[in-house]
Amino acid sequence: MNRRTFLRSGALLLTAGALVAGSGIGLVSAHEHRTVGDYTFVVGFLNEPAVQDELNAVSVRVSLPAPADATPAAGDEEVADTPVKDLELTVEVIFGDQKVSLPMEGKWGDPGHYVAYFIPTQPGDYSFHITGEIDGTAIDETFTAGPETFSTVTPRTDLEFPKAS
Repeated sequence: MNRRTFLRSGALLLTAGALVAGSGIGLVSAHEHRTVGDYTFVVGFLNEPAVQDELNAVSVRVSLPAPADATPAAGDEEVADTPVKDLELTVEVIFGDQKVSLPMEGKWGDPGHYVAYFIPTQPGDYSFHITGEIDGTAIDETFTAGPETFSTVTPRTDLEFPKAS
């Protein structure tokens, strides 16, 4: 590939990226942050944007915030939160009037991160009802997809290229 072809290909990729970003295809890449008792929960889909008929997972990170008066280690800008390990959590995935209960498992190599894999088969807003216990405190929280929380499931056809015939 010569330099001109390479540059033209790069320009096309940048243009395509700008079109997708500006098209309003629901590309939310955030997770909901919520304080539950003394803990911080960060909840959303593992892979965002979430795409219909693609393997994904409920992603839950649980941490104990660093004390406000904690001093960062040399070279660090802030004190890290402490991941909460070895929790037994369950998530009920809700879509409309349909529900499925799934056990969450610790994500290997990522303390305080819990996942429950599933394939979202319909586009739209999903809710995650998380239950369990942390140090004797019951956890019973529901998180729902939306513009201020986490990704709505996008129809696969909105992101396919080239379009299937």
